Amino acid sequence: MKKIVSILLFFIMINIFISGSTNDPYSGKYKTSDNTILELTSNGRCKVIDNFYKDVFYTYGEYTIEDNEIKITFDKDKRNYLNVESLKGKVKGSSIEFYDYTQDGKEWVYSKIE
Repeated sequence: MKKIVSILLFFIMINIFISGSTNDPYSGKYKTSDNTILELTSNGRCKVIDNFYKDVFYTYGEYTIEDNEIKITFDKDKRNYLNVESLKGKVKGSSIEFYDYTQDGKEWVYSKIE
């Protein structure tokens, strides 16, 4: 009897774990060729990790994706090292391409890290 109860409890716990997790295909880590990392979480939050300098800088925000168009709005109450209020781009397969936000005339492509 104890064995049946423990097996039943095991399956109940597995079911709770599976139903509690979200399956967001966009969440994960993305990286540019210059090692800037974009982390997208399944709850709509994001973080940009800037490795350009000797130190590492973090910029936090929220993202939305509709029809493969991504928009990131950065938190106004935290330090923003990108010096922009928001980013707009397009999701293309396993990469995200942002439009020119650095004013140097090129697009920034973040490729997903597995």
